[in-house]
Amino acid sequence: PIAVMKFFVIISVVLVTYFQFIQAAKPNIVYILTDDQDIRLNSLHVQPKVKSLLIEQGLYFENAYATTPVCCPSRSSILTGKYVHNHGTYENTVPTGCDSQSWRDRNEHKTMGAYMSNAGYKTGFFGKYLNNYALSESGKTVAHIPPGWTRWYTLVGNSKYFDYSVSNQGIEEKHGNNYTQDYFTDRIRDEAVQFIKDSTKNFDKTPFFMYISTPAPHRPATPAPQYADKFANEVAPRTPSYGLVGTDKHWIISKGTPPLTNNAADVIDNLYRDRIRTLLSVDDLVEEVVTTLEKMGVLDNTYIFYNSDHGYHLGEFGQHGEKRQPYDENIRVPLIVRGPNVPKNKKTSALALNIDMVPTFIDLAGSLIADDIDGVSLKPVLMTKENMKNKDDYQFLLEYYGEGGQFSHCKKEFGFLHDCHNNTWIALRGVSSETDYIFAQFYEKDDFPVDPNLIYFQEFYNITKDPWEVTNEVNILSSKEKAIFEAYLDRWYKCSGKTCQDMRKINLSK
Repeated sequence: PIAVMKFFVIISVVLVTYFQFIQAAKPNIVYILTDDQDIRLNSLHVQPKVKSLLIEQGLYFENAYATTPVCCPSRSSILTGKYVHNHGTYENTVPTGCDSQSWRDRNEHKTMGAYMSNAGYKTGFFGKYLNNYALSESGKTVAHIPPGWTRWYTLVGNSKYFDYSVSNQGIEEKHGNNYTQDYFTDRIRDEAVQFIKDSTKNFDKTPFFMYISTPAPHRPATPAPQYADKFANEVAPRTPSYGLVGTDKHWIISKGTPPLTNNAADVIDNLYRDRIRTLLSVDDLVEEVVTTLEKMGVLDNTYIFYNSDHGYHLGEFGQHGEKRQPYDENIRVPLIVRGPNVPKNKKTSALALNIDMVPTFIDLAGSLIADDIDGVSLKPVLMTKENMKNKDDYQFLLEYYGEGGQFSHCKKEFGFLHDCHNNTWIALRGVSSETDYIFAQFYEKDDFPVDPNLIYFQEFYNITKDPWEVTNEVNILSSKEKAIFEAYLDRWYKCSGKTCQDMRKINLSK
């Protein structure tokens, strides 16, 4: 009997060691994406749980950017690891590629879910997918589950907090306006937590990847009732460009944006308060996810990424709550990572783009990164123990295609143009140890791809000395300097895969 007991003890130890080895070989990955969360307007300061559980336990990227400042194109870039000009979803409507048949034919079999499933992961998606998912104009219903996703709990259409439908494993689930049953941020929190529990019970050591996509703080920015009265005295930050009349900028700002009135400022402040109120529920979500990972014994072998699809402006250059411009408040995003071997409570100046998420996850999973992916893996940055403040030299592409052609009239609020004709632009953004800069070109038509013969305006900012991009210095550039920027911008717009990766390290500021 003693020998038999010893045998079973040995077998038990071997099995535990084996399961621990399998678990250690493939880390779990949790990707939390917010919707329209700014980084320049201090939204993180209302999230103490993000601070204590992620920032203080991980690595904060000071130079994290979205390559396009609008929802569906950016989310398509996140899913594919590609620039807009390579995945072809260039605006928020079905005719411009957003959850269209062309998206499904061209891209959907080569997205985050499929890559991680092929790497041996159990996968789960919870929240907002693409703006037109399962709407009638997309040509698909809630029965459509994109390739690679094991668990699918996804919003129909664009961001909402109440009165919405979801696809729950391909079956429509309708929700009303009862907070405890329907508040969308809480619903996806609960579904994500259950996914963690289901993925780790009964000695199941299959690694899991989960993508949690919250509606917050996107409009209508409806806060949970317990947070509806928070921050009553807060106002939108009065940045150096707040309310500034941008006479040296492209026409949407110089001619299409009237001076801010007191009424307009009140609207902006109310929106700001509601936005940060909705982020309190995201804070609760982060806490619940981290707590559950810890309870299930897998936190130490799990990477958690916290990110946003793009930034936001609230009064900068007189513009109301929106995005769609090339300035830093629209393109800079939060990116925080904690996990195995990631330095704690550190910052890095390394560049990180939305197109880098897919290759990073694939690399962490130990798989090969596809040749046609434009982004690069951030794994080497996550694992470094060197000085995090050394700033390297990078450049990258920004692109946006105006929605003017999709509407019978320009989108206005208090006389301000959200978007209109001729708001299509591409830009070269440099992040350098010497000079940060942006060089942008604006086009006469909202065509995709852009016509290089239809440039009507250019902007250049030395962001090192002018961080809020107040003064357009394009006319100070010499003809030679301008020609260099134009040539590189043209090269960037034609890049794909490795050529995009290689061009990141070219420094034009010296």
